[in-house]
Order: sequence, then structure tokens, then C-alpha cells
Amino acid sequence: MFKYQFYWLVKMYTYRIAVEGAQTGDEGKGVRVVYLAKRAVQLANELASSSSLELPVLVMRYQGGAGAGHTAWIGRVKYALSQVPSGILVKGTYNLMGEGTFIDPTRLVREIQSLREKGVEITPERFGIASNAHMTLDYHVKDDSSNSVRTDGKHKSTGRGIKQTAVDKAGRVGVRFAEFLDREGFIEALSKRFPLGAPEPHSSIENLADSYRPLVAALRDYCVLQEDVLAEDRRFVLLEGAQGFQLDIDKGLYPGVTSSGSATPPISLNKRIGVVKFYESSIGGDRPFIGQIQDSDLEARLRDKWEERGTVTGKPRSLGWLDVVALKHAVKGAELDRFISSCGDRMEDLAREGLPVKIVVAYDVDGVRHTKWDKSFHNRQVIARAKPVFEEHPSWDRFIDGKGLTKPAADFVRRIEELIGVKFVAHGYGPGIDDVLTVEDILFEGVVHR
Repeated sequence: MFKYQFYWLVKMYTYRIAVEGAQTGDEGKGVRVVYLAKRAVQLANELASSSSLELPVLVMRYQGGAGAGHTAWIGRVKYALSQVPSGILVKGTYNLMGEGTFIDPTRLVREIQSLREKGVEITPERFGIASNAHMTLDYHVKDDSSNSVRTDGKHKSTGRGIKQTAVDKAGRVGVRFAEFLDREGFIEALSKRFPLGAPEPHSSIENLADSYRPLVAALRDYCVLQEDVLAEDRRFVLLEGAQGFQLDIDKGLYPGVTSSGSATPPISLNKRIGVVKFYESSIGGDRPFIGQIQDSDLEARLRDKWEERGTVTGKPRSLGWLDVVALKHAVKGAELDRFISSCGDRMEDLAREGLPVKIVVAYDVDGVRHTKWDKSFHNRQVIARAKPVFEEHPSWDRFIDGKGLTKPAADFVRRIEELIGVKFVAHGYGPGIDDVLTVEDILFEGVVHR
């Protein structure tokens, strides 16, 4: 309680933190955003200067579309979110789908209804959609459907029309949310997209626009100007990435990437937190998986135990060992300040099988050993030839013992910190929002300093 006595001396300001996946996605970003949002609301409510703020915390999804998925457990209730920011699960937060997101109105209305059925409050006072965010419409999804098939154990797309939306956006024939809500604006935008007439089964551009009337009505009240939302008085702003660093369209493992900048938050920040799973997982894609587990039977067993399937697509994920070379790249490329780990408890299954925990500490490319990312790796032919160099560590029967990490788990964490030079501020050990061991209260730093 002693440190809280000085709150009245502190000149408050908005503390901005991004929570980003440091790998290829599926790191557990959503549940960690919920954990941080809950802590942020608690801290804000303890400040006398915040007592007048009804919603002192903003959670903003800044990129991605309906192909991304975050899962969080609160008690025995499972929440699967695809587009709505994870902070919606925490009272005292305002949640924004930012201008860099792609809005699928059909799936979004369905998602809102599903969350409401579970008791989540979603109102214009708590949730907004940036007026200039681009729309993923039925014709985008239809065009993408042929790309979602699996071939040779891999898939090209989630089939959710994300790439097609991005192509239209870059080609200046997309539809913004504000236009989607206005019939005349919607018709004009669709006319630019379809100069030869409406696609089947619609008889006209007007008919195509009118087919969205129920969705327009359901979403109209959520339209906001992103700049206005960011200018409002808050104590904390949490930015939630939809995909991992290696899926960033510029910095990632091109061409097996997403269609937006997962590593490039759009506002200035005080801290950038990378969520790191103690192993790697990946769903298909045209990209190398250097540290993939080569024992297919072991990979299959762990996949079933850990329920490693896409939150949105349900597709099985390939599994691999923690890749330090790629993490170093993420730290530099995304300017990550701290890490939060996830799935430390799952590694207990390795001990039950009598297996060590492995780390990819280097890549061997044509006989040359690389311990950090090289410029040549952006040549897909070069990175495809990379072979992993492993370091083995004892596995652990238990990740958490009392209020701390067990010795083998702590040794493993220290080795990662030593190799990468970034500290862990928390460790997740389960699917629940409170299944977290806090090492450093990164949010409190935002309250008492500056």
C-alpha cells in the first residue's frame, strides 16, 4: 500500500502499450490482453484522478480481419473472438476496431450476438469501428474460397477474403465503413469496384447494396472517428495485434504472410510487449518452418494434447521448437521491450515422455552458421535452405511451484533472456485470464513514472 500513497503526486498521462505476437501467431495474445486490460482497469480505478473516467482503458485492434482468432477462458466459459478486441471481456474498457482492420459485417454481427448471449456488454458506449476501416464483403469471401483448400498438407488462405480486401484497398476500389453505412456512398463505391455491373446473383449494384441493409442497421451506431477515440482522456491504451511478427507483410516470412502490418502499430507507444509461446506453431502457408518437430508421431500426439488447431479455421497446426533466431528478428523488427510467455505448462508433457526441451539457437545455411537474422533470409530461396541448430535443456514436471517457476523452467527462461537480451514480465501457465505469474508489473510503471 505504501507506493499507492504517492499517486496524488503523480501527473497522470496516457500510457500506451502494444501487445504483439512475437512468432507466427497463435501465441495466446488475446488472453494476455484480457489479463493486462483487467490489471489496467484495477490500477486506474485506484487512482483518485481516474475516478471520473467511466472507461479509463482503451483496447484497440489495429490490424487484421476475420481470419484471426483469439481465445480466452473466464471461469468455465470459453470466449472465441475473431474481430472484436479481447478487452471487451473486461468492464471499464472501450474497444476499437481501428482503421487498419478489415471488417466482415456478416461475421461481426454474428460474433457480437454470440458474445451478448454469454453476457458480454457490447454497446456504442463500449465498442466502436473506425469510419475508414475497409469492408470485407461477400464477393471477397467468394473469390477467396478456392484458395482455402488444403494441398500437400498446407493451405493457401483462411478463405475469409482478407487478401482480396487488401487488394481492393490498395487498388483504390475498396469500401470504407462510413460508405458501407450510407446507401448512396455504398452504391458509388460498389460502382467503382464493378464498372460492368453487379456480380451474380445480384441484378444490379443497387440490389447488391440493399442486400446488406440488416447488417448496416446492426452496425450503424458503432461508427467512430479513430482520432477522436484516441484523443479521449484515458489512463491506459492497449493495442492488440491480430497476427504474429513473422506474418507481417513487410517484415515476415514473405510470401507466407498476412495482408497487413502485424509488426507496425499505428501510434506512438511507451512499451511493446511480445507474447512468446515456449514452442512454435504454424498453420500451413508458403513459408519455411525451420524448427518443425521432425518426429511426426510426436508432433501428432502433442497437437492432440494441446488442441493445436486454428481458433477460426479449425485447421491443424504444425508444431516446432522455440526459434531464438526468429525471436531476435522480432525484437529488432518490432522493437519489443519485454516478453510475456505462454504455454509453459504444456511443456510438462515432454517430461512425461522423457524428452528434453529444444531451442533453435542458429540456422545452418549452406554450411554457414547464423545466430541472428541475415539480410539474405529475405530471399525465399535462401531461407528455404536453412537447417536448425538445436540446444537441448531438461524438461520440467511442473512449470509453477508455489509462487514461482520451478528450477528447470527458470533455467530455461534465463537462457532465453540471455540469448535474446529481453526480459519476461509474466508467464502464462493456462488458458484462464488469471493463469499468469507476474514477474514485473509493467503497467504500474506507467502509473508512477515520467
